[in-house]
Amino acid sequence: MADILPFIGTRYNSQLIGNLSCVLAPPYDVISPELQDELYARHENNVVRLILGKEEAGDDNFSNKYVRAANTLKAWRSDGILIEDEKPGIYCYEQEFKMPTGEIKRRRGFFALVKLEDYTSGNIRAHEQTFAGPKADRLKLLRATHANLSPIFVIFNDANNEVMTMVSERMADKPWEEVTDDDGVIHRLWVVQKKDFLLRLREAMQSRQLFIADGHHRYETAVNFRNEMREATGRRDGNQPFDYMMMYLTNAEQDGLVILPTHRVLSRSFLADVNLKEAVAELKEHFDIKDDKVDLGQPDTDGRKLLAMVEKLGQKNMTFGMVTADGKVKYLTLKKGVSPLDLVDDDELQDPVKRLDVTVLHHYILNYVFVGNPEFELDEDECFYVRDVKRVFDLLKSRKAGLAFIMNATPMEQVMEIVKAGLKMPHKSTYFHPKIISGLVIRNMDCETKKPAAGKR
Repeated sequence: MADILPFIGTRYNSQLIGNLSCVLAPPYDVISPELQDELYARHENNVVRLILGKEEAGDDNFSNKYVRAANTLKAWRSDGILIEDEKPGIYCYEQEFKMPTGEIKRRRGFFALVKLEDYTSGNIRAHEQTFAGPKADRLKLLRATHANLSPIFVIFNDANNEVMTMVSERMADKPWEEVTDDDGVIHRLWVVQKKDFLLRLREAMQSRQLFIADGHHRYETAVNFRNEMREATGRRDGNQPFDYMMMYLTNAEQDGLVILPTHRVLSRSFLADVNLKEAVAELKEHFDIKDDKVDLGQPDTDGRKLLAMVEKLGQKNMTFGMVTADGKVKYLTLKKGVSPLDLVDDDELQDPVKRLDVTVLHHYILNYVFVGNPEFELDEDECFYVRDVKRVFDLLKSRKAGLAFIMNATPMEQVMEIVKAGLKMPHKSTYFHPKIISGLVIRNMDCETKKPAAGKR
């Protein structure tokens, strides 16, 4: 089902750059304006200039951040800052990272091209809803650069470890690149160009169904770009560069595949018309409530304590940690015998989606109890989606927000159940950790249709 191919990777010339940590970046959608400024200042060749360029005064249809990204990509190739590998290959990739508990984990996978398919085929499945704005943004960048600047993240079932045994064997040697990012994650890359291995890997992957973990907007953008190019060129044989996309592939059955929670932090403007005391009284009908308190100035200690308690209570039943701006905490645990299906009254949602913590939070706690309107939708400035509990504490302490809900992670079993059923999860339901770093390897479609403009390895 999964049609994969090797490709000619475009990579930073480490002999010119030195330590690659100064030119790599997180995925575009987790880069804040502050981090964007920091990455710009860190190095003149940081990949942020490609994946998330700055807007400038006087930008128009002929001069804008997308055009600048394309021109920058060409210039860096011409100057030898970015160079192409000599032969097509796949790129084995390992991330070594520390969990909030201090436990060290490793996740292994590989970069390859994957043939794009419409969701209707069932071979590539999604689990998150997408939005028009991000897709329009990424399409403009793809049109300008003709490059996959960041891979999307997909998972596949490999219960017998057939594929990952093959991949892990190629990681026995010293990695071609090793770099540590700002979060302490170690990224290691191996380039594999042996034809017999590439053929065996491609054959082993043909029976796999792929599930998009991260990068839904970019995947759908690539499909839209493929359709545009088919219309423009008349080439519909399925073997053109635009028929494929660079992806990171990893197996679902491994300890290193980690999902972290995304917490919800509500603005003070949203809470202006909410009677919190009355809301808590109503929640007592279906939730057991336990009071506690945290010091918002001690995120390392009290933040960990808060996360641990939410996780502990959540092992018995669905649990949220509701934290106010003065550090008061109420642990909301669904009462025994109460089903999420009883709380979420929405005929458009299927039962597996109704059972999600995020669905109960948004549809029942926020919409029904807090607002009193089942069809209410949060505006962008009313809810912050935050992974780091330290950031949650900062927002509450600074009074930039008035209330937070500390969440448990969505279990992989629930994710797979929803994906296999062809359903979609609510926005920000999953956070696969760690993110795939941008800039370690780039796929330039122009290299697949004509001689590269830069020097070879």
